[in-house]
Amino acid sequence: MPFKTSIAPFRRWDVHAIALRSVLAAAVLAWLSALPASGQERIVSLGGDVTEILYGLGEGDRIVATDSTSVFPEAAQSMPKVGYVRQLSAEGVLSVEPDLILISGAAGPDTALDQIKASGVEIVQMETRYTIEAIVDKTRQVATAVGAPEAGEVLAGQISADWEAASEQIAALDLAPTVLFFATLGDGAPRAAGRDTAAHGIIELMGGSNPFDEQIGYKALSLEAAVAADPDVVLIMSHHAARIGEVEDVLAHPALALTRAAQSGMVILVDPVTVMQFSPRTPAALGDLAAEISERLNEAYGG
Repeated sequence: MPFKTSIAPFRRWDVHAIALRSVLAAAVLAWLSALPASGQERIVSLGGDVTEILYGLGEGDRIVATDSTSVFPEAAQSMPKVGYVRQLSAEGVLSVEPDLILISGAAGPDTALDQIKASGVEIVQMETRYTIEAIVDKTRQVATAVGAPEAGEVLAGQISADWEAASEQIAALDLAPTVLFFATLGDGAPRAAGRDTAAHGIIELMGGSNPFDEQIGYKALSLEAAVAADPDVVLIMSHHAARIGEVEDVLAHPALALTRAAQSGMVILVDPVTVMQFSPRTPAALGDLAAEISERLNEAYGG
């Protein structure tokens, strides 16, 4: 009698093996799809503008630490802080074991940044530019870094739309004031903004002129120079003004008291977070600030 056997059991085993492999493959794909697209799960965000962009992209849950200027949205305030963006230490930044470090163009000092870059951790550093285009560009840069390019395009589009609306509002106001921006205003010589500063950027975007645009950065000014500038408007960041006291105390400061702006009450406090960080909220905030300046100018100088 010839030897006979059936291959059916082997076929059944092959079918089961294929099914098992399919299940495992599906599980692996599901696990991979749940991971961040860039593979970076622990992000340190250095700069309020960068942090705001990350949350705007819907990636805030991947942040493990920020700098002290990262106060928006409210969720960012509860994040561990690794120092002030301009006075960072490499040890503090690296102590939270990040996979990715996103660095604002305002970050420093250079020695700390060099040490961070030498750590081997993936780093993306933004360029320092004070334009609306720069906000759009760094939004796309951050989105690419965290593997969310589609969300980046959506947010970039919203920023552009906000600026289109704000710029139309500003153009209708037809502003052309001389605007002096004080970065600090304490007991010593005040420091005013020149070119290559966020302050100069917002003055230009609102259609104003900066009497100290020939200087670069924030420079100490003599009281005589401040008075000689005789600006139509003086802007000062709200937290610096608070160190002096009330608005009346700011107006009485020797660097301002003799200027037309101070005598007309044209000293306006600026929110450093919404306006100065050149973040997604800056376009709309500039429209609001320009409207306030226009209204106050009309009241002070009669149109």
